[in-house]
Amino acid sequence: MAIKVKNTEGRPILFWTASSTDVIKDQLIISSSGAFPAAAAHSGQTILGVTCEAQATTSGLVPFYGINGAVLEIDFTTAGTKTYFTAADLGTLYDMVVTAGDMVLDPDDTTGGFLFLVGYDNDKAKAYVVVDAADLLISC
Repeated sequence: MAIKVKNTEGRPILFWTASSTDVIKDQLIISSSGAFPAAAAHSGQTILGVTCEAQATTSGLVPFYGINGAVLEIDFTTAGTKTYFTAADLGTLYDMVVTAGDMVLDPDDTTGGFLFLVGYDNDKAKAYVVVDAADLLISC
């Protein structure tokens, strides 16, 4: 499951030193001894952006889109109690589930949430989110 940056036109491609873990394309990354795939739980201003190509750790630099204010498209899980969104959910901060590189929004988890819900498509199980600015390390 990939995270897509909506409207990448005019968005800068930035680079961060690779960590000890490979990253894949369209993955949310944080700074943790280099660019590292985001886990569901993180703390503080660590989020860098969304990778724009796969990168092995031995390659040195990880390219990514800066996402300050960007709308991201992310699949949401329907495996829990909450299987769809309503207008009342807009503006709520949600967390995500990360397994084997897949990143999906968790409609049941608002504890430690950092993804503001700004839109949704229940038929396609897609959520449209903006990362909370307090969690971003880079502001472009």
